[in-house]
Amino acid sequence: MRIAIVGAGVAGSYLACMISKMGHEIEVYETNGEGAHWPICAWGGSKNMLAKFSRQAGLEFNEYINHTGRTLRLELPGNKVEYLELKGLVTYNKRKWESDLLRGIRVSYGRKCNLESPLLSECDLVIDCTGFHRSLLPKSEEDFIIPAYEYLVENLKDIEDFYVIGYKGARGYFWCFPLSKGEAFVGAGDLDRRYYGISEFLARHPECNIRKKIGRPIRLAPPRRMQPFYWNNVVGVGESIGCVFPMLGEGIIPSLICCDIFLHELTRSNNLGKGFDFKHYSSSVLKRFRYYDDVYRIIRLKMASSLNMIRHFKLMMNMYQNMKREEDRFGFEVSLTKMNRFVNAL
Repeated sequence: MRIAIVGAGVAGSYLACMISKMGHEIEVYETNGEGAHWPICAWGGSKNMLAKFSRQAGLEFNEYINHTGRTLRLELPGNKVEYLELKGLVTYNKRKWESDLLRGIRVSYGRKCNLESPLLSECDLVIDCTGFHRSLLPKSEEDFIIPAYEYLVENLKDIEDFYVIGYKGARGYFWCFPLSKGEAFVGAGDLDRRYYGISEFLARHPECNIRKKIGRPIRLAPPRRMQPFYWNNVVGVGESIGCVFPMLGEGIIPSLICCDIFLHELTRSNNLGKGFDFKHYSSSVLKRFRYYDDVYRIIRLKMASSLNMIRHFKLMMNMYQNMKREEDRFGFEVSLTKMNRFVNAL
């Protein structure tokens, strides 16, 4: 089968590596030039999950780790502070990880693809891994994003661990994710575009230098809100179909989970001697990420000042029970008491 992947980010690079191992003809198309391609986000995720995906791709994840966290400091409105025990939350060299996944894969850099691109008809299957842009799929009327940008800073001193500020009304958050050798990602997503925390952080650390500024909205709409997942011979994987955890705006692990769902369906279709089953893939994605819609509803209710802890108790418990079941996947402790205090404080 001839397969094209559009987008060389976390989902595109991982899929390219895994699909090539299956013996399919594969080519990756990336809009940015090879030198200009820069992975978006703070390069953080659960070591437990990233090690698993790395093993499947033939990589040793320990070689990519920048920082292993012990505690996450979470500042909340009303001068409240929570500390979360970390259970495998790390930052890693995402750029090198993606580059190593693409070793030996044919990649066309500086190639912009859209719905009119000839490759749509030239390939048996086209995978939209364009993330936020969703370049090859119809736009969703229920999409929801928040503006965001971050700095890669260097020469930092006295930054020991992960640090997050939650905004009132769940309208955004600030983050500081340490890397290595005095480097960190410092950024914020904010519906109101105030980005509280960034200038304050830089003022407290005049010794640091800004090495790079990266700007891109964060999608919060979950898969249920991001249909359709396919269009003709195009199928979406990862953030392009809403595989982002709405409470955190975190897409690395959900996107990779979605990749494995796609790979399972591709194998199943091959074994049956049939073409790719788009409907079965879609139902599998919706089933796996079903509770993300409850999390999204909680966020939107909080933004509208309409969340009631009694009336919406079932929503809250469903979020907690699912997160607790997947504690290793998040890389931090999931405590009902702390979760309730967190939601109430916002």
